[in-house]
Amino acid sequence: MSFPKYKRFPTFLILTVLVNQVTIAQTPINLHERAKLKVSKITGIPTDKLTIVKEARLADTGITKYKLIDTQNNIYGISLNPDGSKTSEEALNQAIQAINNTGFVGKLEAELANRINQGNNKPINVVIWLKNRDIQRLSNLNIPSGAFLQEPLINLLKENNQQIILQSSYAPVVVAAVTPSLIKKIAERSDVERIYLERRRVPR
Repeated sequence: MSFPKYKRFPTFLILTVLVNQVTIAQTPINLHERAKLKVSKITGIPTDKLTIVKEARLADTGITKYKLIDTQNNIYGISLNPDGSKTSEEALNQAIQAINNTGFVGKLEAELANRINQGNNKPINVVIWLKNRDIQRLSNLNIPSGAFLQEPLINLLKENNQQIILQSSYAPVVVAAVTPSLIKKIAERSDVERIYLERRRVPR
């Protein structure tokens, strides 16, 4: 019985191939060039006509955002993953949301949430930031957006005899002394973005 003959490759040749594979695997990805290539592919602008003017890493997500300009000063933006691939819009939004949620329990700042969980219903000075979805429309109508957006919340605070400390005329912000039980209810409102613990180093 005969067996097929196998070719034997010199040991140095095998080692050379393995070393080359390791070298390729360890070659770092030049994200700057990848950013230019991606934008060039999308816009048709040659890479040598593109310049990176800003680079920002999104915390520890591994995503890097780039801002580029061409020779006509047109601005382009792109986000890349660590492997050089383009970050999808969904993944980018999720990463930004995760960063924004750092230090928060739902809509409540973590330190404020801890204060509330202590069980004391004594009023706490808080900064309530409302969603500004109507600001552009109100601006077009020359209506001070802050006061308009605050009205439903202000009415709620007054109905519950809470002390209103500050109302911003143009920003969707209200500062008030509010009981923890009501803070929880306010956090459930669809028009509320965030609630922070007020911090001031000097008296008003």
